[in-house]
Amino acid sequence: MNPSRLLLVILMVLTALGEISTQLLIPALGRIEQGLGAVHGTSLAALSGFVAAFGIGQLLMGPLSDRVGRRPVLIGGLTLYLAATAWMLVADDMTGFIIGRVAQGLGACAALVLARAIVRDVWKAQAAPALALTVIGMLSAIALAPMMGGLLTQWGGWHAPVLASLTIGSVALLAVLAFYRESNPSLDPKAGHPATLARDYFDLLRQRSSRALALTLAGTYGAMFAVVAGSSAVYIGLLGLNSAQYGMVFGATISGLIAGALFTQRKIMQLGPQRIVGIGISLVATGATLAVLVHATLGLSVLGISLPQVLVTLGGGMLIPASVAGVVMPNAHRAGLAAGLMGFSQMLGATCSGLLLGALQDGTAWPMIGLQGVFALSAFSLFNLMTRKARSAAVSTAG
Repeated sequence: MNPSRLLLVILMVLTALGEISTQLLIPALGRIEQGLGAVHGTSLAALSGFVAAFGIGQLLMGPLSDRVGRRPVLIGGLTLYLAATAWMLVADDMTGFIIGRVAQGLGACAALVLARAIVRDVWKAQAAPALALTVIGMLSAIALAPMMGGLLTQWGGWHAPVLASLTIGSVALLAVLAFYRESNPSLDPKAGHPATLARDYFDLLRQRSSRALALTLAGTYGAMFAVVAGSSAVYIGLLGLNSAQYGMVFGATISGLIAGALFTQRKIMQLGPQRIVGIGISLVATGATLAVLVHATLGLSVLGISLPQVLVTLGGGMLIPASVAGVVMPNAHRAGLAAGLMGFSQMLGATCSGLLLGALQDGTAWPMIGLQGVFALSAFSLFNLMTRKARSAAVSTAG
């Protein structure tokens, strides 16, 4: 295995670390509440706290890596991740567990944002297909980790998936220490300063394409996270599946993410990021609409929830790497900043979705299914509105 392939494998693990940390825990949420003596539903605060810290942290760590280098920020983030995960293992109440999850999110965000920036550093003009491959690591975690989490929870209670996260994080840190050398040779001493950070992000968002892709990613991830966060209560609580069965069904349902990312990896240089995002968001909106219609007409069932999600996940798998590439690729001189913006957008959608889901819980599947529809259709509308304006402006300029 040559160095670039080994590095790509490491970056796939780093990209997946945040999702691994969440998806392993999803089947154990009920066990966590029971074990820590918490009120039913409070474990959703741990999910929302993680994604909030995960998103906000990227806004800071991405630009910081433009200034001081990728390696020190990455090592520091992974060290924090391990310390926070160990704290979660010994927590004796839900408050302590949530504090650990927030710190874990801050640590894990360094892995995602730095992996994306490193891809742009190393693969340069060919970074788009490599970005899609690293996203496959994240999407594989979404598909496979619930299965593993369900089996681990059945075997060892809620501590087992947390211990698995600690083990994977330790391997990731050792791999970075052993095999990754600094990839950002052009450090910018002005990057990441508090006085200029907001201005730098505003400058990036002045690009219409960056705004369109960031908002579309936020809406898509919000739609997907509504099902990620709500599916445990629906599949286990309402449909009667056990943790292991839930993990299998959920993992199979969202395996379309990997197929979508593979399509993007193969076609992005030919079709371009924006066209792939357009196809992807159309599939996401169609799947979410079908989920609402099926539930309204036929009621709640495993197939009625799961089959429409295949379209959602196929489109999401195409859209996530393409939207990230569409913003990071044109901004090589500030790849950390661009990666931070897209990571924040992704987690902003998830955080809003998780908070709304927690507030709207009513003991039925409607909050989950309805929120997915709202986020998906909002993302579809915003993308088409903003890209139509861009096309109109281009035609007017040409005329």
